[in-house]
Amino acid sequence: MSLTPDNSPSTTTQPSQMNRMEPVLNVGKQCAVYLAVVAALAGGVAFFGPFDHTLAEAQEQTTVPLAGEFDMMVPLGEEDTVPKSVAVFYVTGAPAQKMWDAFPMEPVEDECVGRLSKYGNGMVCYGANGDGTTPDEPYECTFGIDMKSQALTLAQDC
Repeated sequence: MSLTPDNSPSTTTQPSQMNRMEPVLNVGKQCAVYLAVVAALAGGVAFFGPFDHTLAEAQEQTTVPLAGEFDMMVPLGEEDTVPKSVAVFYVTGAPAQKMWDAFPMEPVEDECVGRLSKYGNGMVCYGANGDGTTPDEPYECTFGIDMKSQALTLAQDC
């Protein structure tokens, strides 16, 4: 309350007192707008989130069923009395051809089997016979996984 020049109480308030709550209301409005924007963005992410998988699903499916054999063997150079700890995979058919094609090196003739081979890091793939004829299985790949060290290893020797 303020005093008038004649020192009597006045019922009018000064402009500075009238707008005292206005900044607080402005902050409240700003917070409400901010929260609405955040909610809209979160809703958009939740709504459009499933669509980010569409491109991956639209890509060509390249999974091919495996054909071949599996065995557990003792590590190379070990006696037959030690536990079998090498998982050996023999892959044939279309998957073996894909593996053959993916090997970056040039094929060489493998003297042990008489076929062209590509070898690297415990894996070997076989292609055509050394004389150019087609074998019973045109493409074969084999590799071993040493279960103790979880590393690729040569599954068999010559």
